[in-house]
Amino acid sequence: MSFIRNAFQTMHPAVQVIMLGCLVLTLMALSAGVAVMWITEGDAVKIQSIVQQGAQGELNRSAVFAMNNANQIMAFLGASFAFAALVGMPFLGRFYLRAPTLKMLGVAILMALSMSPILDFTYRLNEWLLIPGSNLHQWAGGLEAQAMALTKALLEFSTTSDVWVVLISVAVLPAVCEEWLFRGTLQPILVRATGNIHFGIWVSAALFSAIHMQFFGFIPRMLLGAGFGYLVVYSGSLWPAIVSHFANNATVVIAAWWMGSVWIEDGLEPQPLNTWTWSDWGVAVFATLALCWAIGRLWKWGNPQGYIRGLNLTQQKEGHKLIR
Repeated sequence: MSFIRNAFQTMHPAVQVIMLGCLVLTLMALSAGVAVMWITEGDAVKIQSIVQQGAQGELNRSAVFAMNNANQIMAFLGASFAFAALVGMPFLGRFYLRAPTLKMLGVAILMALSMSPILDFTYRLNEWLLIPGSNLHQWAGGLEAQAMALTKALLEFSTTSDVWVVLISVAVLPAVCEEWLFRGTLQPILVRATGNIHFGIWVSAALFSAIHMQFFGFIPRMLLGAGFGYLVVYSGSLWPAIVSHFANNATVVIAAWWMGSVWIEDGLEPQPLNTWTWSDWGVAVFATLALCWAIGRLWKWGNPQGYIRGLNLTQQKEGHKLIR
């Protein structure tokens, strides 16, 4: 066993990333099959119906929930544990599961709640960079429309109890499973390979954004991922990133539940700036100032050396700086 583990640990980092990606893709396919079998109970006619609905982009709400939950647990979390079994938990800093301080959890929540103006601005910039009217913009727009349709299906509430089901599927599972994969597994691989925490954070964030296949929101989602990455590095724990991710997603769920179908239709995308009121601008300015304060507290209270020690990178690698 130690021979096998050593072989995987000494493998070229690029190959390690590819191997992790193959695990994710394989388990994504498997999770889709498991979800289909679960909701159809193995009935061949129902399976064929689900396949046809998926091809037409018309999956029913139960199927969307089943596939989303199976994908999060089996593909993202499952791939993390499978990779850790091959290379050993210490190689990944044991997923950085140590308990964080309460003030770091507070910073994590504040960062999630105050990033809205930055995400709004970068979403507009992102769409402009794709050059409206171009083939690239049309392709990205098609993916965005599909994702929006699935999101709206998930955020429909027929009863009050539905909010708990949606919170688990849209907020709890993505927060835990996606952070475990991207910040708990992929980021340590990249930091260990390059000796540069910033490289590890931003490449992990870019891949985190890309896997969502929503390219109008690629830049804002990458910024979110980078924020989660810095939370892990400066707190020395994966939990603040999980809490911040949960807070970000949960606010959308609660807003959709509280404000209903009108918000679902209009509130999921940035509104034209000429429709903003003075209160909108005031909230944006306040949120931006709160975000700056939270980032300052993170830098002041954090200790990146703890993250580095978690990977046993006590020596600076030649040609790289662990912290800049």
